[in-house]
Amino acid sequence: MNQLKRRMIQRALRIHRKIFPCAHRTDFTECFTQHKDNLLFWYNTEDCTTHVLTRKIPRTTREASPSADR
Repeated sequence: MNQLKRRMIQRALRIHRKIFPCAHRTDFTECFTQHKDNLLFWYNTEDCTTHVLTRKIPRTTREASPSADR
């Protein structure tokens, strides 16, 4: 898992204290989506609501990523 993903998980933990993977996912690594130059982190909280954090993917990471053109 890259540093950006770890930071997003840590941010979600600071905001909500207790978070869980979405839907039938079993691991947070399955809870990320890349859309253009943004990374989205989907997660649930104790009250069974879904939240999403978004971060711009740094240009150097996008250029190195094989899926950067999607």
